[in-house]
This record gives sequence, structure tokens and C-alpha cells, in this order.
Amino acid sequence: MEERRTRILVNGFGRIGRALFRLLSTSVSLEIAAINDPVPAAQLAYLLKYDSVMNRFFSEVTTDGEALIWGGRRIPVTHAETLTKAEIRGADASIVVNSSGRNNSRAQLQALLDAGAARIIVSKPLPAGVCDRTILMGVNNAELRREDRIISAGSCTAHCYTPLIKALASRWRIQRGYMMTVHAYTSGQNLVDGGHESDLRRGRAAAHNIVPTTTESLLAFEQVMPDFAGRIVGMAQRVPVIDGSNIELVLELGDDASAEALNEFVRESAERRFARIIEYCEDPIVSQDVVGNPHSCVFDSLLTHSQGRLVRLIAWYDNEWGYANRLAELLELCAVHAAAGL
Repeated sequence: MEERRTRILVNGFGRIGRALFRLLSTSVSLEIAAINDPVPAAQLAYLLKYDSVMNRFFSEVTTDGEALIWGGRRIPVTHAETLTKAEIRGADASIVVNSSGRNNSRAQLQALLDAGAARIIVSKPLPAGVCDRTILMGVNNAELRREDRIISAGSCTAHCYTPLIKALASRWRIQRGYMMTVHAYTSGQNLVDGGHESDLRRGRAAAHNIVPTTTESLLAFEQVMPDFAGRIVGMAQRVPVIDGSNIELVLELGDDASAEALNEFVRESAERRFARIIEYCEDPIVSQDVVGNPHSCVFDSLLTHSQGRLVRLIAWYDNEWGYANRLAELLELCAVHAAAGL
């Protein structure tokens, strides 16, 4: 008899939701049981089938009313502004992935637990007290506990530089540092100049400007590595590419470190402790070369620079696919915990 897979309700079928669908389409332990999104099912099927970044989906997707038909399965699509008991129980889902970017207060997330979900995974950084724990796979996943029911999966940027800092901190004392992410533009920006709810710069045309802005990644980073709170600061520059980003880390170390020593240490870390998370690269790559790369961090060894205790390191990441891979792994971890009664 086939073992029942963990059923997941995806709330928000945007860039991350659709990437997650592609990843879970080959999973033997997880399945997307239902989708909640304001967009009609026919349009969601079209967006899943044809993708400007990830190219055409390998499998046929059709619709039957407000449901996706894929792989012989019917996946209901609802359009609730706020999820209720009806959507969660109708999906018979034990995990809700909130990738909508909305309704992320503690009260709103707690309501999903009260409606029957066993766990909520949010695909963005959340303040302490809103989430029970932030988990960055490959960094602190061993800290997941039974009582952690509202979990933040951090951000794509945090997933890139946190494992790099964790690795380096095991060898060198990091006094302080600055992180800059050069990030592909996202749906939170305007394509033409206009108003923006929180950031005047993000209201400017995304495909035509370099846009300095803030980064939420520091919130996730400090929760996972609290000893560095206030010692690593940073910002983002949104640039006119659709996918593929990088981070620049400028760190002041407690001792001198040559570029060669730094590179060799990162190479060893990528082969051992952070295999699958960090990829060591010796080629002169550009942003397009990391699109579709499942690693959190593609370390660019050619750009490592040292001036004694002041060092600069650069790493790349697919800000959609790399992050979606870690989100899928977090769901797998939650499913294993549930099966073991943890």
C-alpha cells in the first residue's frame, strides 16, 4: 500500500509558489494538495506551464473549473483573501506555506493553526515573536523543535551569506562587516514610475534603474546567528535583471587572512560541512550563469580580495530557484519530524 504523502496548501502561487510546485512534482513524500491565490486557475495553469525564467514546465497542466489538473490529480484553487478553516480542512493539509507576502502577523498565522494546520511555513523573514523559529537549511535546521509551529524560511539573500559567515566564523574571528546584495528586481517594484506603499525608490521603473533599498535578510540572519547582531549591517541594490543576484561581504577579521587561505577554506567547507549549500566556483561567471542553480551560495573565488584583516568575498545565487530548493527541504524536514512524532 502506498504511503500517504504530506499534504501542503500553498497560499500565494507567485514566483516561489510555482517554483515549489515544480520541485515537489517529483517528491515521493510531499504533495501540493490545494492552492489559494487571487488569480483564476486558468491563468495560474498558464503561468506554471510557461515561465520567462524557468522555461516550460516539463509536464502538461490543464484546468477543470477552479482546479489544476496535473499528473492525474485534481488540485483545487481557492481565492480567499484570508485563509479560513474551510480552505485548510477542505485541502486536508497539515502544512500551510504562506508565500503570498501578506497576512503575516502573529494573530493571522495563529488563526491558521487554530483552523487545523499543524505547521505554517512563511517564505520571508519574520520578527521574533511572530515566528517561533527561523530556519535556514544547512545552517540551523538541527534546531527545529516540536513546539516550532510557525516557521520563517528566511530569505534568498540570507540563505546566501549566512552559511558563508558561519563557515568563516569557525576559522576566523569576525569583528564586523558590511553586506551588499546586488539583487534582481522583484514584483514588489514598479515597472514604470509610480507610487509605492513604503519605498519611494522602489516606485521607480525597475527595468530601467539601479534602485538602492533595504534588505530583510538581516532580520533572518540575526535570528539564526544572534552573536552577530549589530555587527553585520547591509543594504540592497535592485538592478535590471529578472533573476540571478549576488552578495558582497566586506569583513574585518581578528587576524590577517590571505585570499588564498580564504578560498581554500571555503572550498573545503563546500565539499564537506556545506555540501549542497555552498558551491565553489573558479570560473568568471555572471548573473545569468547561476539561474537554475539549486545551491544557496555560489562562491566566486576569482573575486576574493584581502588587505590583511580586511577582506572582500562575493557569492552568487538564484534568488528564486535556490531559495525554493531550501524551502522544499524544510518541508521535507517537517514531514520527517511529524512522522517521527518530533
